[in-house]
Amino acid sequence: MMLSAALFAIADALGKQLSEFYPFWQIIFLRATSGMLIIGLMMIVSGRLGDIRTSQPLWQLSRSVVGILMTTGIFMGLKYVPLAEVTALVFTTPLIVAIYAASFQKEKIGQANLSAVILGFIGVLLVVKPTPEHFHPAHLFVLGFSVSSAFMSITARKLVSTESVLALNFYIYPLSALLAAWWAIPEWQPISLKGWILVLAVAVLATFAMICITRAMHCAKPTVVAPFDYTRIIWTVSLGWLIWGELPDRLSIAGIVIIIGAGLYLIAHPYKID
Repeated sequence: MMLSAALFAIADALGKQLSEFYPFWQIIFLRATSGMLIIGLMMIVSGRLGDIRTSQPLWQLSRSVVGILMTTGIFMGLKYVPLAEVTALVFTTPLIVAIYAASFQKEKIGQANLSAVILGFIGVLLVVKPTPEHFHPAHLFVLGFSVSSAFMSITARKLVSTESVLALNFYIYPLSALLAAWWAIPEWQPISLKGWILVLAVAVLATFAMICITRAMHCAKPTVVAPFDYTRIIWTVSLGWLIWGELPDRLSIAGIVIIIGAGLYLIAHPYKID
């Protein structure tokens, strides 16, 4: 999970750079298609092309549908929201995982753990600062990404016993690619060599990050491993400052500390399963 945090942070920084030069839907299409191609190539090289077959087509379809919101949500945020704020909103994913786990996996959340989740969302409000001067609709798209990412984490744990890690990640992208193609083709812009390098780097880093998350969910309960994604803040604050000169203000720092504190509490007090 910590490795995925580092890979996602670097991929987000490169994706933010891409959003400065190319149309939104073109970036989504390139991200989705390159992700499928990379995973397909990994299947071929490892001699596991048969992994593309699935015994859970409806679940994979649902992950592909949710993948649309996940892919568009993160790139909308990267385009319009400072990198540190994007990461802070992504940090709601473990909190949403906790809610999913309590609702659908019969995990007893407990009053103290529920308080930690609520406190975490108060921290989110400090980061977002939902005022007319600061709030942007892209903030909601990033929250949509977090909800989608939590769904991916929970369903990966449910399906990993019958589906391969590669298949779970492959089926995230097909519907995103089809939808993005419809909007991207009319406004397509030629891509420079630097652009192709950025596209490939984002795809490789994000794909391997997703694989790391899936493996993490295979090794332990989501409520235990998901909070380790908080290490991403070290990377994103550093990259945001080095590349764009962005630094979170005091309220944002307070919100991030609260969110991390809530996550650490959930690690120290894991849920009981009925």
